[in-house]
Amino acid sequence: MTEFLIHVSLNMRLSLLSILCFSAMLTMPWMSMAQYTDVINSNRPSQSMGAFGVGKRVYQLEQGLSFRMGNFSAFQDASYIGMGGRSQIRIGLFKEQLEFVGTADYQIDALRYTTAAGTYNIDRNALRDLGVGAKYLVYDPFRNVDKYKPNFYSWHANNSIRWRDLIPAVSVYAGAQFSTGGVYPYQENFFPLFNYNYRPLVEPFVSGTAMLIFQQHLRPGLVVVHNIGMRYITASMSQKKLLGTVTYSTQSKWSFFGEYTIDDSPSYRDITLGAGVAYLFNSNFQLDVAVQQNLKTTPSLLTAGIGVSYRIDRHNIWNEEPQNNALKKQKKEAQRNDRKADKKVRKADKRTGRGLKKLDRKQKKIERKIKRVK
Repeated sequence: MTEFLIHVSLNMRLSLLSILCFSAMLTMPWMSMAQYTDVINSNRPSQSMGAFGVGKRVYQLEQGLSFRMGNFSAFQDASYIGMGGRSQIRIGLFKEQLEFVGTADYQIDALRYTTAAGTYNIDRNALRDLGVGAKYLVYDPFRNVDKYKPNFYSWHANNSIRWRDLIPAVSVYAGAQFSTGGVYPYQENFFPLFNYNYRPLVEPFVSGTAMLIFQQHLRPGLVVVHNIGMRYITASMSQKKLLGTVTYSTQSKWSFFGEYTIDDSPSYRDITLGAGVAYLFNSNFQLDVAVQQNLKTTPSLLTAGIGVSYRIDRHNIWNEEPQNNALKKQKKEAQRNDRKADKKVRKADKRTGRGLKKLDRKQKKIERKIKRVK
């Protein structure tokens, strides 16, 4: 009964969010402006991806090390315990709105399960996930900073949620997933069991990934992110995925997050909850701790770990907030005025030069006449 309710809930939520996302894309103006931040903008420790990129000429590494365990007691008393390392490289190139992402997940574990023939122990050591892609910011609600300036006369106005705060930043992500050698096809932790009892899982060498990303800043320090998308699009085991993350950052450099993840595929359907905390050591370095646990017991999966995020900042483009359109217009107007002034000066110099040449010719003509008279 529990699995039936989860299945119904998954389908309803995914269908509803698909409709909402499609409607939002149709009704939302197609405008963009990047939001480079003075401090590191990390996706860790959550599993979701934020709408904003790292910024042009910024190179960022997000690395995590985690303890992982799973239990499938209802199916051949299977279980595994191991460690995993997840790395993500984020690079901002060409445009402020564009970010390139590379992801790799490596797992070392020991799988144990029992059949009629006896108990099996398998030591595994392989890549579990490998993918690359690009993210593009298509809509930034903060492009007009005048609407988000602080109100010096009202504390309530600065700390309450306004209607405009509900408008999310929107990004699109597209990429490719690569086969990792068949040890964890489709990231399946209990692959040998399913491969023995059902048809073999064969992951194609490359398959597609697409995602729609929403990010809302409801109040100072409170951010809500939603990701909805699909993985292994061109494969037979395509996976629908929905993630929702709430993050709250304090002024003392601490941030806390809570998250839910909905997975829906032919091989796995479940809801996973996660929570964690991160500390910002400086503008380019962050340390985090997180834990994730799914709701079902078929199988039960637990992940707990630590991670770091570090960036090399070569942005050095803006001297003010890059999304300030009014300031950008003032700069462009000042540049146009400077060009007009230079043009006027050049014209005046030309006129003065022509006038001096004309006077010089007249002077020489007068001098020639005087010589003839003498």
